[in-house]
Amino acid sequence: MNGDDRTTQQTKCRLCGGNLDEDERCALCGQLSTNVSSFNEDSVPAATDEVEDVDFDAMDQFGTPEENNSELKSIVRWLSDSGDELMNPFDDTTVEEVPEAVATETEGQSQAAYPAEAGSGTAEQELRRKLAEAESKIIMLGSEVKAMESVTVMGAGEAEIRVTELVKLQVELEARLRDREKTIEEYRNELKFKDERLKEFDAKLRFKEEEFNKHEVDLQHREEVIREELRQIEFKKQQLGSIKELELKKSLESLQEQISQKEEKLKATERYIAQKESEIKQRENALIGKEIIAFEESAIAEIKQDRVKSGTSRLDDLLLGGIPAGSQVIIFGPSFVGKEVAMNSFAAEGLKKGVPLIWVTTDKTIPEIREEMSNVLNGYEEYEKLGLVFYVDAYSRGIGDSAVFENAAYLENSADLETINTLVEQRVKSLQDIVEKKSYRLIFRSISSLSASYDIRSIFRLLRPFVAKRKKDKCVAMYSIEKGIIGEQDVQIISSVMDGVMEFMTDGQSNFLSIQGICETQTRDRIKYTASKRSLVIGSFTLGHIK
Repeated sequence: MNGDDRTTQQTKCRLCGGNLDEDERCALCGQLSTNVSSFNEDSVPAATDEVEDVDFDAMDQFGTPEENNSELKSIVRWLSDSGDELMNPFDDTTVEEVPEAVATETEGQSQAAYPAEAGSGTAEQELRRKLAEAESKIIMLGSEVKAMESVTVMGAGEAEIRVTELVKLQVELEARLRDREKTIEEYRNELKFKDERLKEFDAKLRFKEEEFNKHEVDLQHREEVIREELRQIEFKKQQLGSIKELELKKSLESLQEQISQKEEKLKATERYIAQKESEIKQRENALIGKEIIAFEESAIAEIKQDRVKSGTSRLDDLLLGGIPAGSQVIIFGPSFVGKEVAMNSFAAEGLKKGVPLIWVTTDKTIPEIREEMSNVLNGYEEYEKLGLVFYVDAYSRGIGDSAVFENAAYLENSADLETINTLVEQRVKSLQDIVEKKSYRLIFRSISSLSASYDIRSIFRLLRPFVAKRKKDKCVAMYSIEKGIIGEQDVQIISSVMDGVMEFMTDGQSNFLSIQGICETQTRDRIKYTASKRSLVIGSFTLGHIK
């Protein structure tokens, strides 16, 4: 198509070939239409689905765009010939006036061309049908012309590229189709497998239902049997009720008599046990008194010899006879390694000889101390009754324990060392006669609690006069310190006012003991030991000195 033809067709309708006005409305058919020349190179889509539908092999049978345009015009002329009176008004009539003109002309023609019995509506419907078919064919041919013009404008190279792209797209679509078919086949196989499993479950379910039904029938049968047996039992009870009641009454009376006899025997046994316990306590008290008298000379001799027994014979051997009188000893080490056992044995050894004992407790209640002492000394409470034991309790009130025991003084503040010192002095004066002969022993449990209220230097200043007074009285005292609560460097500061340290150690499997200061010893090396609630068992240190 050359430039002149395009200029000529710029005002032609692509549907009927009529002239277009400025608004692109056809003067012939009255439709808004794109002109024929709009199918130029600029309006050709780059790659649309319309190009894909073009049959390139059948392109020759349609001819050129000019020929197809001529064919459109011929169709319009054919339509005009089919109804001259109907199409004539299109020259001077707008789109809105066409239906009225067509209706008027059709009515006149149908009355002349068809018999009256056929009716005017049939001819009008026929014309409208033909008109609709013609418009449909015109639109279809217009689309074909547009497609052919697009192909004509497109160069041969572009067509090949488009064909190649279409072929690639087809290959991709076929691959995706195969993948989807494969996925569908997998789903089908899985569905088939699940159907088979479902059939198996259905079979099992039916089998279980049959078993359940059988069990239910069996249970119903058993229930009926049991009901029948119950009815028979109830009947027999009614027959034998009077006889059984008499027998039961006799049995009950006999049992009550036996119970009364057993109660009498039990009461008699309890009275006998109470009597024996009283006798045992009396004997124990007598034995304790005799034991104190028997060992009194030994206690006096210890003070004269300036050596006090520790309560553990192997420890006395290690210390070459015992702890020097007036010694102030720190018991240092971690928890649960036997420190308490060593101190309790030391306290029990003095009580057996009638030596007074003073407890200063900041981490234990009096009942807890009694329980520990009962493991190492039988009749510990009897020694309390004899007035040989005194407690300065600076712990119970702090935890809300309001219990009151004899021979005990209570403090609200565990760190009130001045009051503790005053109470100890008062107790020592009350036992002046005994103290002058045998002195006394003191156990401070524990200094670690003081660290909650004082720093190490304050503890040192508070302890110094307390320790000095105990040395003056020739009192052997033990002060426990928990490892980890007070550091070893702080322990060295406190040790400067003491006479030595008995350190307990552990490596997780074995326990060890070493003596620092106090007095001359067999060895300063670590000595392996084992501990129980009752005593310490110390291993070998120097075979030549073992007695």
